[in-house]
Formats: sequence, C-alpha cells, structure tokens
Amino acid sequence: MADNALSLQADLNPAPETGRAFGLKGFAWGIFEWARNPYYNVIVIYVFAPYFAEAVVGGGADGQAVVADTIKIAGLIMALLAPILGLLVDKGGGKKGPIFVVLAGLAICAILLGGVHPGAPAAVPMGMTLLIVGYCCYTVSELLHNSILPAAGEARALPMISGLGLAMGNTAGVLMLVALLLTGLFTSWADPIPGGIAALSGPVVGIWLIVFIIPFFVLMPDRRGSLGSWSAATVQTFTPPNFKIRGEIPVVSFLASLVINPAVFIYQKFVEFPNVMRFLLARMIYADGLAVLLTLGGVYVAGVLGWTAYEVIIYGITGSLIGALGGFVGGALDGRLGPKKALMVELSAIILILFIQLSVTRDALFFGLVPAGQDIWSGFGTGLFTSLADVFYYLMIVPAAIAIVACITSSRYMLVHISPPDRIGEFFGFYAMAGSVTVWMGPLIVEQMTRAFDDQRLGFSGIAFLFAGGLAILATVKSDEIDDPEKAGTRTRADGPIPESQTK
Repeated sequence: MADNALSLQADLNPAPETGRAFGLKGFAWGIFEWARNPYYNVIVIYVFAPYFAEAVVGGGADGQAVVADTIKIAGLIMALLAPILGLLVDKGGGKKGPIFVVLAGLAICAILLGGVHPGAPAAVPMGMTLLIVGYCCYTVSELLHNSILPAAGEARALPMISGLGLAMGNTAGVLMLVALLLTGLFTSWADPIPGGIAALSGPVVGIWLIVFIIPFFVLMPDRRGSLGSWSAATVQTFTPPNFKIRGEIPVVSFLASLVINPAVFIYQKFVEFPNVMRFLLARMIYADGLAVLLTLGGVYVAGVLGWTAYEVIIYGITGSLIGALGGFVGGALDGRLGPKKALMVELSAIILILFIQLSVTRDALFFGLVPAGQDIWSGFGTGLFTSLADVFYYLMIVPAAIAIVACITSSRYMLVHISPPDRIGEFFGFYAMAGSVTVWMGPLIVEQMTRAFDDQRLGFSGIAFLFAGGLAILATVKSDEIDDPEKAGTRTRADGPIPESQTK
C-alpha cells in the first residue's frame, strides 16, 4: 500500500524534464503542429471555406453569411466548453488519450468534406456540421497540446520548442497550399472529381493528419494534471467548496452557477488588477476582428472579386510568407515606441488597410474613383490576377499580413510589460481563454450585417467596429513607454511595483 502511494506521488510530482528543443521529445511536440495546422490554413481559411461559400451555398452574401454562421456556432460551443475544459485539463489525467479522440474526429470530418459538393444531398447542412465539429476538435486539441508542452523538454528549452512547433505548423500549411496549387494548375487528375481540387482538399488534409501524427504518439511522453485523474478532477471542480452552488434548486442552481461563478471571478480580477484586465478586454475585442480577417478573408475575395480557388490559394501562400516579417516589425515597434503605442499604430494601420480593401470592387478602386476592371497583364500566361483590381487587392496582402502578425506579437509583449511579474502565468491563462470565449462575436457581426444589407462588403465592414472598440479601450490602459534600465527599481506599473530584478 505504501509502495503504491509512493508510486502515485512520483507520477504526480515527476522529476524535472530533460531534453533540448531539437531532441526527440521536442520534435514530437512540434510535429503535432506539422500534422494538424494545415487543417486551418486549407479548410478554414483559403481553400474549402471559400469553395463551400461559392460553389455549394451559392456565393454572394448568402455564402458569406452561412460561413460566418458556421464559425459563430462553433465559437459559441467553445465559449461554453473552453473555461471548463481549461480547469479539467490542468487537474486531469493523461492527455494523449483525449488528444487521440479529438484528432480522430478532426481527421474524419476532414475526409468526409470530400463528399460536400454541389448537387450532393443535404450538402449545406452536412458541410456546416462537419466544419463545426472539426473546428471544435481543432480548438480542443490545441488546448490539450499546449498543456503537454512541459513534458517536451527541460524548462529553458520550452520557448524554443514552442517556436519550433509554430514554425513547423506554418511551413506545413504553406507546403500544403503549394501542393494543391501545383496539382490543380499542372495536372488534370482532380478534374473528374465533383468539386475538383477544393473538394479534394478535405480528404488530403485528413490523410496528412493521420500519417504525420504517428511520431507524436510514439515519441511524446504523456503528462498528467495536478490530481492525476479525470474523474477526480471532475469531482473536485464541480462540487463544493471548490464549486460554489448558488441557489437551492439542484439542477437549476448548478447550471446558473456555471455562469455566475466565472463572472464573479472575472469581476474580482477587474477590481484587483483593473489595468491588466482592461488590456485583456481590449485584446479580446480586436482579436475577434483579426480572427474574422483570417477565417473569412478567402470567402470575401472569392465572392466580391470573383477570384478562383487558385487565386485564393496564391493569396494565402503570399500572406503566410509575408506575415513572418510582421514579427520583426512588431518587435522593432515595441522597442522603439513601447508596446502600447506599437499596438495603437498597428491597429490603426489595420483599420486603414481594411478601409482600402473595402473600397475595391471588380470594376473600380477607392469606392468607384479609379476604374480598375481592365486587364493590365496576362498573369504570366496563367490568366490569374489579370485586372488592375485583382493586382491592387493582391498587393494589399503585404501590409495587411505584416500589420496583423505585428499586432499579435505586440499583444503578447504588452501583457508581459504591464502584468505584475509574479502573476504573468495567470494572466496568460486569461489571454488564452478570452480568445476561445468570444471567438463567436466577430462572425456574428459579419453574419448579421451581411444578412441585413444583403451585401458582402457591408457585412465584412462590421469588423471595423471591433478594431475601433479595441483601440478605444486600449487607449485607457496605462503603460510605461519603453523599459529604461536607469529607472530600474523605481518604475511602477498601474497594478503594482516592478521588482528591480524584473527590469534588468
């Protein structure tokens, strides 16, 4: 009995992990992103979603509204599940079993998307259902994958391992887009398939996931939460005194408490750390705008500009490659202006770029001031991006991608910059949770405005309110401009002093 107790204690309090970023465990953690991330690039953003909106739903405002509605429903589901899952994951048992389940669901959804094409029975509801389930599986897998990171190597190697995973995921997404593009342009074997290369993208992504996820399960060690058991985590999380029951009607009180308890907890954080929580509120709002730009950008250009699947893919490849520069731009602005001013510059740039993009139609630029429907070149003989409007909008991806990635980079640094040093981990938990809880808000605005005006451009313009709202709240956040070593030991933040050791 004593031996069993000691064994359980050792399992829950393991020795510090070993291994460098490019060791087997670090590679195993990173290849998860290589296997999974093409789903987001190919299915959610650049290939399947625009095809679904245009060819299956019928295009125009209806197509954009249906895809926005799909993302909204998935976002609402995750808004309800994410906070609960976050608590359970921290306390529960091994993660590889649940990861296998959600990735299996993701692969099945991707493969079944191959049957969603014009003329297929119930194509629209089937496509929406598969996209919703796939989106939820993708989000849950990200939460579980992040929680297993500490088992991937020694503590000082974890930032590099995290960056390795991000780089592998982005590279895999670009390679998948390039492969689909080349296959569609230079071969004909996908032509007989209903829906062509766009419908084929679902099965390709699903098979890619099944093949490349194997090293993760073989090489990556598992990691348990603080209680070491999912059942124990569930009991502790949802029973008093850890879970406060508010009211006396058993089922109703429990359900009401699921909403009231987090609300009270967040309110207490606003009272205790108002400055940091205001920033998290601002970031929550403008991050929804960024999410819509990414998830509905392909649908928008396919409908408004009439771009083909190949043009949307090229647009996505360019954005993915150019976006890497945004990290350097964001870092440079952070160092020169401080993260708050950097964020205000980046958000203002995004609003301006969005305004310019909305001014482009198939026939004109700047809301009709400049005729742009005429062809100005042959697209190297491919017939792609031949009109002035196409070329102008395509080139706008350069500043747009840089501004978006720079904004993401500066947002992370801003949180570090203004948070009390001993609470940074806690606030990054809020940072991650907010991204899941409100991801439905942007798609809801686009869906409602698109349906109300029956116009894709007016519907898409709704995300400008998110950027403007986030920018307005950000302006009220107090922040030092730039870290100054000469002020070490005396500089303070709005929510508490900064120890001298944290400023060096």
